[in-house]
Amino acid sequence: MTKSFPHLLVLAALPALTVQPASSASVTVPRWDRFEAVITNAAGYRDPVRDVKLQVRYTRPDGRVIEFPGFHDGGAQWRVRFMPDQAGTWKYEASFTDGSPGATGTFTCAPSDRPGLVVPYAPNPIWFGFADGSPFLMRSLHVGDRFFASNWDDPDNPEDGNRRTAFLDWAQAQGYNTLSIASHYLNRQSDGRGRGWDTPRLWPLAPAEFRRLERMLDDLAARRIVVFPFAGFFGRDANFPRAPEDQRLYLEYTVARLGPYWNMLFNVAGPEPLLRNSPYLTYGELNQMAEWVRELDVFGRPLTIHNETGDDVFRGEPWFGYGTLQGPKTRNRRWLAEVLLRNHHPARPLFAQETLWPGNTFGHPAYSDDDIRRNAFVMLFSAAMINFGDMNGSSSSGFAQSLDPADAVTNRHAIIRHVWDTFAGLPWPQTKPRPDLVNAGFCLADPGRVYLVYLDEAAPVKVHTRAGEYQADWFNARAGARSEHHEPRANLAELKPPGAGDWILMLTARSERKIRERNGVVEFEAEDGVGDWTLIASPTGRAIQSPGEGRMRYEIEFTRPGKYYVFLLARQGPLGRDKENDVLLNLNGEKLYGHDDRTRPDGMRSYGGWKWTHLPKGPGNHTPDDIRDGPVYFHVQEPGVQVLEIAHRSPNFAVDRVLMKLDDPTPPSPIRSAAR
Repeated sequence: MTKSFPHLLVLAALPALTVQPASSASVTVPRWDRFEAVITNAAGYRDPVRDVKLQVRYTRPDGRVIEFPGFHDGGAQWRVRFMPDQAGTWKYEASFTDGSPGATGTFTCAPSDRPGLVVPYAPNPIWFGFADGSPFLMRSLHVGDRFFASNWDDPDNPEDGNRRTAFLDWAQAQGYNTLSIASHYLNRQSDGRGRGWDTPRLWPLAPAEFRRLERMLDDLAARRIVVFPFAGFFGRDANFPRAPEDQRLYLEYTVARLGPYWNMLFNVAGPEPLLRNSPYLTYGELNQMAEWVRELDVFGRPLTIHNETGDDVFRGEPWFGYGTLQGPKTRNRRWLAEVLLRNHHPARPLFAQETLWPGNTFGHPAYSDDDIRRNAFVMLFSAAMINFGDMNGSSSSGFAQSLDPADAVTNRHAIIRHVWDTFAGLPWPQTKPRPDLVNAGFCLADPGRVYLVYLDEAAPVKVHTRAGEYQADWFNARAGARSEHHEPRANLAELKPPGAGDWILMLTARSERKIRERNGVVEFEAEDGVGDWTLIASPTGRAIQSPGEGRMRYEIEFTRPGKYYVFLLARQGPLGRDKENDVLLNLNGEKLYGHDDRTRPDGMRSYGGWKWTHLPKGPGNHTPDDIRDGPVYFHVQEPGVQVLEIAHRSPNFAVDRVLMKLDDPTPPSPIRSAAR
């Protein structure tokens, strides 16, 4: 699915700019990366950020025009910076408001594997997703105030221990993909928080300080780590501007510099700007600030405010893009789910910010290992993304503050990773919370297709499904493994978990759809078959993945015989390279044909992430060079029902969709064409 910026300022007819003919050489920029160009202006302004503006107009490959300003970057240097969302040739025209010479130029935006901004997931916006249309299971870790501090680790000094690098290497190895960073954007100037840490001092506006921050943000973007600014633009105890005209200037400059980072989430203010007995902004001020950010950010990020414990008072505001909720901080999982669901906007994601922080003594109970696992599952089954913490006091204590992997409470991180890994293997992106459909536990459902139930204690459960036959699978929530499988049947009675403890039940509808060839084309979802492969999430919704054994079976009705070229929308397993990259296929027990019409491959192969593949595998362990890159086909001898089997060859190989075309070896369009 292709997404464009939803809040672009698009101009139909524009007057000519007063621009000097200076131009920069054309460069190639990956989609959702950053284009930059430097412009020299030696006019000698007393206050460059107030005395003059650098206006920039970008023309997209489709002809639409976007206005997004450049910024002063110190001395006589100015910079234009932009994040392109469409492949092709872009043009830019930069001009200074006082008539000083600007610049014009072009750059090429190339397709890339970057996912784009974090946004509501388009097919089901109660979850987070990326601008490329894929769902995003946020695995967030809270880190303390020292993260950006040069007196903890200076990115320009390779001899100071590289503590930040060591921490980030550890975090990535643990599976974290998001960091909630305490003193960001501005330092929280209070004892035990940000005071004493030399973090970038962004106000008053200082280009060198922004550059110091950006060097670290560049590393996070390269690592594919999303950043949530815990304190936001206007943080508690921070030195943010108080005068409205200065607040606006601060936002204009900061958004111009940081807006083009694909991995940046935006938070207006926090934590707890309206805290009882200790507010530091008013409701009206916060709304004005949010509206300013929404106006300035042409890329259309969703916005939030970091609320105090309790209900989200901003949930109904027009700028509201996702909820950031503290609490409830409890071991009462019924209450936990009730509050999360009550505050979940029907069409916006929810970020559970301070809701599961083991070791935190500010309102949190003492969580046992079982509590961590059970609470985390309940939060996910309430469609809330988790910001996890590892502390021994305040939010700036313990491992959250030291960021020394030796201080991490290992079992806490192992448990939350297990929960996320287990949940990732379920078809969650198309589901919504449906507590009304069960008499026990916590339910996510895509009614008529799939029902997911988490039981924090073993108990019989009745699921109110739509009519049809459903396959039942039980997963041990403590181990993540499937324990029982039941073939599809109708009229499900109460279902009992296989043992004590907490369990996950998945009911999957047996497809009522008949797979038929129409006009020489067969196309169907891989999950529409019958078999024992695992359902997983995919960019188009759901897919199947080899659990290390077994097969899937599909009955296909053909009306026209002949050569049917086969294409799979597939993904290699996580080991990559020459591992976990192939699958077996047969039609009525017959193997595929290579394009030489003689060689009989055992199956097909694919490399990397989700893409359409036509590549053969085999026979045996080696694919002959003369057919290695050519298409494969099945020969359908006569009309009638034929049985296709997709069988295990490599663990974790996944298939989303199958396409067969009569006498047509042309590959399908890229993955966005396959989105349903």
